[in-house]
Amino acid sequence: MQENISLKLTERELTTAISALLFSCSVNVVSNCSEEFQFELYNLAKKLKSLNPNIELSEIQFLKETNYEDKISQDLLFEFEKNFKQVVTFEQV
Repeated sequence: MQENISLKLTERELTTAISALLFSCSVNVVSNCSEEFQFELYNLAKKLKSLNPNIELSEIQFLKETNYEDKISQDLLFEFEKNFKQVVTFEQV
């Protein structure tokens, strides 16, 4: 049986979460790729993870690189590496 978790979100966090879910489930939904929005997504993910720090993210993989173009990926890997079921490299893809 799955445990219920109570969560308090601001209206902006709720909007961000819904936007991210819609973006991830349809190729017809495009994202505002501004750095500010990317940090909002990342910060919301960290807030949600704090509810269950050991949660396994088995439905997604992280593509590990040696040099990242953005400012979030390296921090994201550090923060979530233990949660990803699989971290892969380009050679493995």
